[in-house]
Amino acid sequence: MRTILTGLAVAGLALCSAVAGAALGAEPSLELIAYGKVLVEAGDCAGCHTADPARPFAGGKRIATPFGAIYAPNLTPDRDTGIGAWTDADFTRALRYGIAPDGSNYYPAFPYPYFTRMTKGDTLAIRAYLGTLAPVTSRNKPPELRWPFGYRGLMRLWNAVYFKPGLFEPDQSKSAAWNRGGYLVTGLGHCGACHTPKNYFGADKDAQALSGNEVGGWFAPRLDGAARTGLKSWSEADIAEYLQSGRNARSHAGGPMA
Repeated sequence: MRTILTGLAVAGLALCSAVAGAALGAEPSLELIAYGKVLVEAGDCAGCHTADPARPFAGGKRIATPFGAIYAPNLTPDRDTGIGAWTDADFTRALRYGIAPDGSNYYPAFPYPYFTRMTKGDTLAIRAYLGTLAPVTSRNKPPELRWPFGYRGLMRLWNAVYFKPGLFEPDQSKSAAWNRGGYLVTGLGHCGACHTPKNYFGADKDAQALSGNEVGGWFAPRLDGAARTGLKSWSEADIAEYLQSGRNARSHAGGPMA
């Protein structure tokens, strides 16, 4: 696993020139698109944005929350109902700040409080890959939220209190693999979106990060270093096997994780 994480970091650095070219308006390279595919899979974008397996990334999946339901939007490059007409700036602002091209706020069921930690290079790599998908016409469904949560303007207040924008800050005392893991866990992988307890307003309880949380009737177990209920006794091989196959000698995935 350490090799994989370090390899991803090296690959990301190697693509700096490709990202710069894409930002200047050049067609994204095959290398950049391939790297974007890796990131999309690491972030499990299809997990929320695919309702019909025959139409991947076309949105429409119902996401239940304690405040009501939200439907994941279309990520295909359809110009009318997807992201085909978006600029790179539109995409970056949506992913890292939770703001739609029309200026409205997304709800944090879309994990922009995590994605804000992503680099510009990784953000544009994801956009490059999504741009290669087959465009699908699939109009976004409005949320079904209890009053007053349907007023998107309230998200400005929520963001002011709970949203902490900013890139992932590497710990120079740790290894490259540790920092890459931290970047994935707290950013792209948004592990805390399920595994961190939430307060009354749906924001993370930062002091209890990754200590477990109930999600849709299932319990997302703690991922910290707790001796009996956390991952202290798990080896890197245990974690890699679990993430790759959904099971290992210690546990198996159930519910949404499966």
